Amino acid sequence: MTDHREQKTYSVPAHPEPGSDHPADYFRALFGRPDADLHGWSPRHTYPSGVQLYQQNDPVTHIYFIESGIVKLSYVRPCGREMIISIRRSNWLLGVTHVCVGEDAYSATAQTLTPCSVRCIPARAFADQLTTDMALSVELNRVLSREIRANTSKIITLGSLPAGERLTRFLCELISEEDLDQLGKEGRLELPLKGEDLAEIVAVTPQHLSRLLKDPAMSMYINQGKKALTIVNPLAFLRRDRPEG
Repeated sequence: MTDHREQKTYSVPAHPEPGSDHPADYFRALFGRPDADLHGWSPRHTYPSGVQLYQQNDPVTHIYFIESGIVKLSYVRPCGREMIISIRRSNWLLGVTHVCVGEDAYSATAQTLTPCSVRCIPARAFADQLTTDMALSVELNRVLSREIRANTSKIITLGSLPAGERLTRFLCELISEEDLDQLGKEGRLELPLKGEDLAEIVAVTPQHLSRLLKDPAMSMYINQGKKALTIVNPLAFLRRDRPEG
């Protein structure tokens, strides 16, 4: 678990205005200046992959904003088996629905799937701001609307794209969230993603996932181990299905 003790914030605010065109513009304005008043938000925390931001059934103490990276939300069933609920990317708020509906505990575990930059705010402070801060309320409506749209898009994708294309699309999304220059230098991307996790995300059985990964066009780039997924030469994988020019 992370330590969220009081940290220094900055004064001289430039409070964002509601109605920006992009869903992330509010937070870009809020966090974008070195002298910005963070309005209760912490400075940026940078985490490697595999770090838990909070655990299922922990008290709801903070709301988290993902500046960059990917976070996995998972639920552990009574039988002990983990189930992937969703994947959250940059410009998402984590834990916000718990505050909106008055839940006392997180219903899932949030774990960084890639290196992430994250900011947090105490849940009580966030709830108080919602009643007085029009810009934040507008932005929250946008975030929740994005979630509805993303869930709809997921249903459409599952019903219209074959499994191989779903797998390729998800892997490309993972790569695109990384620093591409750094990936080019390292030549590989390793993620704490088990085969069962990847199968759940792509909505196939582990057996069918194994068949997909054995395809020569896929196996030259992808190595799925027991506890980790490795993408070799990720930039080449990202470019392989994109048209030139």
